[in-house]
Amino acid sequence: MPHTATLSYRSGIDAHIRIQRLESALQRRRYPLLADTRERERVIVLLQAGQGEMGGDGDPVTLSAPALACLPVGAGHFLRLEAGASGWVLGLSETLARDAAGQGAESIHLRYLLDRVTVVGHIAAEGTLAELEHAFRAIERELQRDERGSWQFLGAHVAITLVHLLRLSGMEDVAQRGQSVQATVLLRFRHLVERHFRDHWRVADYAKALSVSHDRLHDMCTRALGRTPLELVHERLVHEAALRLVRSGLSIEQVAADLGFRSTTHFSRFFRVRSGLSPARYRANAHASPAALQVASTRSYADWP
Repeated sequence: MPHTATLSYRSGIDAHIRIQRLESALQRRRYPLLADTRERERVIVLLQAGQGEMGGDGDPVTLSAPALACLPVGAGHFLRLEAGASGWVLGLSETLARDAAGQGAESIHLRYLLDRVTVVGHIAAEGTLAELEHAFRAIERELQRDERGSWQFLGAHVAITLVHLLRLSGMEDVAQRGQSVQATVLLRFRHLVERHFRDHWRVADYAKALSVSHDRLHDMCTRALGRTPLELVHERLVHEAALRLVRSGLSIEQVAADLGFRSTTHFSRFFRVRSGLSPARYRANAHASPAALQVASTRSYADWP
């Protein structure tokens, strides 16, 4: 019989990801895109054959296979498949989706993609479609196993899917064109935060790297994002700390050192002030209840450029 710790780990994984294979049928079908037990999640749809449409906010989006789509969903979002259509629906919590997108500066566009409706109406390259199908099948198989390391395995295949979507959509090229000066500076700031939040750069260091004054950077962030540069950096650091407390086997001392804090006491004080819980209490609460495995005290990056 599986060990209790293994069962708890598996239930924690299942609270963050679900996958459904949609077989072809003789009649039209309609599927809700949000799981009954979740208030909100990210959904990736791979349509392998036939026709379908997604709806919920505004006009429905038509899909013609082979097609790939990613969108944040809430109550009322649906996928309708015509007779003969088949594919997959992959549901992701925000925590897993953002962890899969990664931490590096090159991951910025993946995080940008996750917060928007992105649809690739037709996948022309057969090799790309085969790789996407392989990733979905691998996720399905992994969710049927009772093994450690699932979070990393699943995250890797979600990341592969997101990279394919980014390449197919051309979003990175579009995002780099027509940016205002302010949007360009904020996007560069976000890149720098991803690269240096563990180094505990001062706001002055970011301003110098961006070739703007401290006051100018402060003004841009507060006007466009409603938070100061320091608040944005601290949000990113708390988000990372929470992920490591829940998803790694590191001790609190090791998490503190890995994130560049000069002492465990300093880290504990920083985390408690911004999340409302000590690192030990946050970890204990998260492990006690899979439903509580949400990253503490952070806002979405949707309002970043």
